[in-house]
Amino acid sequence: MLDAIGTVLPLAVALALSPLAIASVVLMLLSSKPRAASFAFLIGFVVSITVVATLAFLLASVLPHSDDDTSISAPYLLLFLGIAAIVLAVRQWRARPKPGDELELPGWIAKVEGISTPSAFTLGAFFGGIKPKNLLLSISLGVSVEATMVSAAEAAIVLVAVAVVSSIPIMVPVVLSLVALERISGALDRLRDWMVRHNSAVVGVILLLVGVLLIGKALSTLGA
Repeated sequence: MLDAIGTVLPLAVALALSPLAIASVVLMLLSSKPRAASFAFLIGFVVSITVVATLAFLLASVLPHSDDDTSISAPYLLLFLGIAAIVLAVRQWRARPKPGDELELPGWIAKVEGISTPSAFTLGAFFGGIKPKNLLLSISLGVSVEATMVSAAEAAIVLVAVAVVSSIPIMVPVVLSLVALERISGALDRLRDWMVRHNSAVVGVILLLVGVLLIGKALSTLGA
């Protein structure tokens, strides 16, 4: 199981670096009802990654395997996901704001400050495992875990653990807000602005690195 965790740890880091998700939870913490919405967002984020990765794991487990139970399809799936990650990386990089461009906040940002608890959960689920970057990463997570040939119980532990680790950048400001919300509000505001401004560049670099990682893993398995 530790081998499986080590294999997918880079994906956990990539999932964790979700600038707009972090900006969203910061906005909730600066709203009139910070705790309920931010906790709902956090839970939705974790649940969504876990569900998508579990579905990918189950799908990979029913695809063809060799006589020694090694997945035949996993390398090809990872190769496809790696290429898709690089394509998305290029799109994100090209969409980044140019120097001197005025920062234009997405329209949904204004709605986050007054968001209800159920809507915050839904938004967290969207950013966790449905938004293109994290959808691709969550699927890669499930396929990668299945390729390590761990048991179903061990896979469940790994997937939940990775989902929790990936939520740490969201979890930290939520936890800090419980004891020092007024003290950290200025820092949260600056963090939100930085995340929104540099979202495309950060996501582009992350996707490029993940794409190279997945393609390398796929090619090494195919060449073994």
